[in-house]
Amino acid sequence: MKCIFHVSLLALFITPVLPQPLKIAVISVFVIVCLFAFLKFKPAFKWQFFVLNASLYIVYLISLSYSSNLNYALSKLEVSASLIVFPFAFALIPVDILNHSLERVRHLFAAYIVSILVLNISLIVYYLFHFDGSVLSAEFSNYLNNFNSNYIVHPLYLSMHNAVALLLVIYLLRTERFMKSGIALFLVGCCLAVGLIVLMKKGPVFAFFIVATFLCLKYNLKRIWAFYFVLVASFGLSFAVMPQTLESFNELLKVEKVETDKNSSQIQVSVLQCVRENVDKTGFWGFGIGDAHDAQIACYRVMGSDLAKGSYNTHNQYLSILLMTGFFGLFIFILFLAYNINNTIKSGVFITIAIILFYALVMFSENILERQEGVLYFSILLNLLFFLNKSNQQKVKIKKKPKDSLTAIIDNRPD
Repeated sequence: MKCIFHVSLLALFITPVLPQPLKIAVISVFVIVCLFAFLKFKPAFKWQFFVLNASLYIVYLISLSYSSNLNYALSKLEVSASLIVFPFAFALIPVDILNHSLERVRHLFAAYIVSILVLNISLIVYYLFHFDGSVLSAEFSNYLNNFNSNYIVHPLYLSMHNAVALLLVIYLLRTERFMKSGIALFLVGCCLAVGLIVLMKKGPVFAFFIVATFLCLKYNLKRIWAFYFVLVASFGLSFAVMPQTLESFNELLKVEKVETDKNSSQIQVSVLQCVRENVDKTGFWGFGIGDAHDAQIACYRVMGSDLAKGSYNTHNQYLSILLMTGFFGLFIFILFLAYNINNTIKSGVFITIAIILFYALVMFSENILERQEGVLYFSILLNLLFFLNKSNQQKVKIKKKPKDSLTAIIDNRPD
């Protein structure tokens, strides 16, 4: 059962390279495995974990009762289903089975890193073979943004994948000997950095460097600082060698695909003005998950803005939750984040803190919980890493090292 669960978990970490139907199949298999393990071994259901980590989705369900646009509400609930599916699955699985996978968490991280590398290479190669690659940075992002396919990832979420994978590379570098697998990790990280540079999305880039700096300070190892400075130098060099990367350095609140004669700053002003007006009307419960979007569109129409023609959100997850579920929902979401951060501080595992902070920072510029590519991996990582601690992340490493080796002691020091 431990091996079956670990394989199903590994499959989740390679879903970035899978088309949508296969992603759904892998998630379904994972939930079935967790349910089977629960029925077979009958462990205690982790109620506190489930209720708190599924709390935002529960609030969404409550807001359904006062939403008039049920079709839109149900579509939002479908997209956000990961917020309840993964807390439920991880609440089912017995602790010893879960710890077996957490002791091998490097396998999961490596699978994710490789899948993101393959995704970047395949998309860039396909683009270069079918389009003019002379201005890769600017045009590649537009290509991903406009091309509809089960294999194409929105540039924002590909950028987020690259950033998270780079954070995991930093985590793995802390224990790998540089002259062995450390060199391979270093090179893979540099390739992922190229993907991040080519896309040049401001929100994920800023969040990554803030969080990466935190990780480097905590780990404080020469090989990690070397990798960090190579990344910084690469970004600086890209601005000098490819000036067009500056043009694709998206503004934090930029609204894409806007058919209007207004410039980006004017569009942002219109969006934020409507958000402010609607926040005054949200009250304690908000407009409801089905009606918050309609309230924004109605405001655009009153202002005579062309934004009413399209689906333009708040470009801020916290404001979006506030409009949908009011101050009650925003409080619950902050409580959910605080619960996970507090648990992580107690466990002392810095990579979990880094992942939470990364997503929390990106949420200031994007509604990442309202698109499947964002909410899926946010939920997988947070719910799995919730159970990662100093004990279960080091058991296997200690077994593989001689007890009397000074190198083993250094390499296996606490996170």
